[in-house]
Amino acid sequence: MSVRSQASGDTAAEKLRAEFPNVDIQVWLLDMAEYGSIDAFHKRCRGLDRIDYVILNAAMQSSTFKRHNKTGHEMVFQVDYISTVLLCMLLASVLRDKNRTGATVKPPVLTIVGSDTMYLSKFSADGPVFPRMDDPTGYERMKQYMDSKLLLMVFIRQLARQISPDDVIINVCNPGMVSGTGLGRHGSTNPGFAEKYVVPLFTKALGRKVQVGASVYIHALLGEGKRGHGSFISDWTIKPYARLLYTKEGQDLSDRLWKETMSELRLASENGIEKLFV
Repeated sequence: MSVRSQASGDTAAEKLRAEFPNVDIQVWLLDMAEYGSIDAFHKRCRGLDRIDYVILNAAMQSSTFKRHNKTGHEMVFQVDYISTVLLCMLLASVLRDKNRTGATVKPPVLTIVGSDTMYLSKFSADGPVFPRMDDPTGYERMKQYMDSKLLLMVFIRQLARQISPDDVIINVCNPGMVSGTGLGRHGSTNPGFAEKYVVPLFTKALGRKVQVGASVYIHALLGEGKRGHGSFISDWTIKPYARLLYTKEGQDLSDRLWKETMSELRLASENGIEKLFV
């Protein structure tokens, strides 16, 4: 399991070890806001004998616009999209290589946690993507989150087209609204009544239990197989993409997003990310 805080990870691991004493549970540090940490984590994964399943579930929301102090990108976009697809590509290359050497009996599965809020995104297919996501004008917490999750699905669908499901199965899963996850902990310093009281109460009352949300992860890993490659999995089944993805404008967006992302990630990885899937 990967964590940003060693202390928090150790606490969680101890609880799991108490419940499953015969399981080897390791805690590895990973900061999704730092390219160096992501690269170091992927190299450590490459040193393992085999990897069967990977879940990338890091995500954040923020009530205030904040820029990453090194990349200059807005933080939600940085973590929920840019850093996530970087780690996804790096680990997909590791999984593919290990599968080709016979380390795994069947194709490993990599699932990335998305959100059905992508259906509500009104992100325009026109124009450059990164400058708009980094624009503080009209910044709104849920809009940025929904747009980031839409772009995540757009990219993963495109990535899946370049990877054979015989090598690695990649999909995006949606656990739904789950209470007690801390997703919205990056709130404003002076939250209004709704943010402070209504939203937490709503999430607690209507959100799924952690076990239920986690069962969607399990289904994404085990329940769909190769037919789920490149798909969006929600409520324990394959669901349609957002409507935009079925249009010419959506394909144009996909092509543009791919180019912009590759341009960013060439700077982020000393491994030459554009060569990973040649």
